[in-house]
Amino acid sequence: MDQAATRWADRLRAAGVPPGAVVALSAPPGLEAVAALFGAWRGGYVAAPLHEGLAEEEIAHALRLLRPACRVTNDGALATFAASGAAGWPGEPHRNICAYLLTSGSSGSPKAVGIAGSAFAASAAATRTLLDLRPADCWGLCLSLGHVGGLALLLRAVAVGCSVRCWPSFDPDRVAAAVAAGRVTHLSLVPVMLRRVLDRLGDRAPSPKLRCVLVGGAAAPRELLKRAVAVGLPVAPTWGMTETTSQAATAPPELARRLPGTAGRPLPSVQVKVSKTAAPNGRTATPNGRTAAQNNRNGVLAVRGPTLASVVVHTPGAAPEPLPLDPDGWFHTADVGRVDNAGRVWVEGRADETIVTGGLNVSPRQVEEVIESMPGVAEAVVFGTPDEEWGEVVTALVEADRKNADRNVVEADDVLDYCRARLARGRRPRRVRVVDRLPRTRTGKPMRNAARERFDSP
Repeated sequence: MDQAATRWADRLRAAGVPPGAVVALSAPPGLEAVAALFGAWRGGYVAAPLHEGLAEEEIAHALRLLRPACRVTNDGALATFAASGAAGWPGEPHRNICAYLLTSGSSGSPKAVGIAGSAFAASAAATRTLLDLRPADCWGLCLSLGHVGGLALLLRAVAVGCSVRCWPSFDPDRVAAAVAAGRVTHLSLVPVMLRRVLDRLGDRAPSPKLRCVLVGGAAAPRELLKRAVAVGLPVAPTWGMTETTSQAATAPPELARRLPGTAGRPLPSVQVKVSKTAAPNGRTATPNGRTAAQNNRNGVLAVRGPTLASVVVHTPGAAPEPLPLDPDGWFHTADVGRVDNAGRVWVEGRADETIVTGGLNVSPRQVEEVIESMPGVAEAVVFGTPDEEWGEVVTALVEADRKNADRNVVEADDVLDYCRARLARGRRPRRVRVVDRLPRTRTGKPMRNAARERFDSP
């Protein structure tokens, strides 16, 4: 691997890529992708891993954001560009930046987030302590290196000295086989991947060698986590984002079994608090209908610590800007939740997605959890749609559980009846549509804006 990284560094220099420039990398996880990544760093460049499944339009958007000097394509070809990213931005925009990663774009166009090597190192050290990582461990890498969870996993393994088993693309059969045979001790999955691995496992029990299945990237339905625990998977729900270099809080398997729904305590060296900052859409940040003064445990979650990213590129043509922090160094996320008396984080949704219906604030995530507890439902996305009388009404796009396709099919009226018995009138959905598959990002996260458009399409 060391020689392969050196060859990539030499290749980039020979292509005339100037020192300090951004190098975009598109490649599925594997030895060559890892060699190109470390070769870029060895050559003194800033790496920008891209998801290998991006469409041409998505790649074009990424290149306009990043302004790289070159791009390594999925087949290993090297394409150089006339304008260097380093020359395109004044000053030293990449000082201390190790990598740029795109955000998921689940609620809008992706941004590029610049992360320093020190942030990756702090994240790796904190995770090593929290999850008792050891050199003999083996991490299963299903996530793209263009996803912060995938890149952080790789650098965490390097820091610990453990091995990584890569799958060039997510194959639930191969992952389930590795879990059952004990070929991995740790695994990182997004919820949709977890569901598919569980389906493939069937009656097979996971090997006792498997000590942790990190589940993040999106809110995991509680019923899915309960199902995983029931078959013996040591799931560890985690909350974080690109701006926090992956995890900000994680519930180790024992805590996840005991208190389903919590994201656990913040990582060592990381702090999480409830902020009273207004939601980005100007609405109150508390989703339960009470003001922050009436419930000082709910609000927008803020993070502080050495794992925070350094800069953000918001739109194509814009220069990198420092990650927005308040005067005390806190990064105010768009997520709503609470921190209990024991310091455990509970995430309840996003502040900018709060539905205001008839003056009542409704958390989409709370409604989604009720719908997802219904037999025959795999996952749901809840959002507000305009209404003359109420301003907005609660609306749900529901993905049916395809595993149970031979049983009674869930209908919209069934969902409405189920919610009627479990939610107060103002919180229950008024409109429901059942589909075979929710619109998702490349990493499997449901796309709320696309779900809203899908609801109204024929």
